[in-house]
Order: sequence, then structure tokens, then C-alpha cells
Amino acid sequence: MTLTEVVVSVVIFGVSTQVSVQGWSRSSQVAARSVTSDQQLRLLEQRLLASRRSLARAQVADADCRWDPQAVAGVLEELPEDAQLTSTLEVDANGSGLWLVVELIDHDAPVPLRRSQLFTPAGLGHCQQDVRDVY
Repeated sequence: MTLTEVVVSVVIFGVSTQVSVQGWSRSSQVAARSVTSDQQLRLLEQRLLASRRSLARAQVADADCRWDPQAVAGVLEELPEDAQLTSTLEVDANGSGLWLVVELIDHDAPVPLRRSQLFTPAGLGHCQQDVRDVY
């Protein structure tokens, strides 16, 4: 093998090694971001689930199956604070439900992570329906 061939093979080997290392580096960065994103989504889902369970257990609806806004606010304020999350309540357009919107506070995220869920008194089991046998 001549000196020229050796130099060319070393250059090709060096370039391919550099490209390979860059590929591995990018792959590990994407994997780390994926793990972080999964943890953040899990945090959002846990907040929605905890809110749903708390609202289902508490007496937050009146006899006419309508929300008691003060009771709902009180129940949600009792949940543990999380500095990474913001929660807001929005009344449904027809007034029968409440949208709980939970958003992750992450200023570095290109797209903010946000989840919302509609809660109704009937959906949480607060409305007792008089069931009669029709037979």
C-alpha cells in the first residue's frame, strides 16, 4: 500500500468516525428529550386524574345536578401545589360542565404541553336519577 492510499484511508476512516459519533450524540439527545417529555405528560395526566378523583369524592353539586362553584374551587385548591403546572377552570359553553385545563410551565419548550378535560356533575356520579321499573 502506498503512502497516498494510507492517507486517503485514514481520512475516510476519520470522517466516517466523526459522522458516526455525531449520529450517536443526536440519538442520545433525542432519547433524553423523549424521557423528559414522557415524564411531563405523565405529570399532566396525574394532575387530571387527581382532580377527577377529588371532584368525584367531594360534594360539589347541588340537588338539581348543578355545580357549586365555591365547592369545586375549594376541592381543587386542596390538591398539592406543583410549581411546574398551572391549572385553570373554564365554564363550558352551555354551562353544564367545567373544563379543567392543565398546562406545563416550560419556557424552553417549542410547543407548550397542555391537557384539558370536561367534568360534569353527572359524569362524576353526583346526579341521582330516579330509576323505575317500566315493565
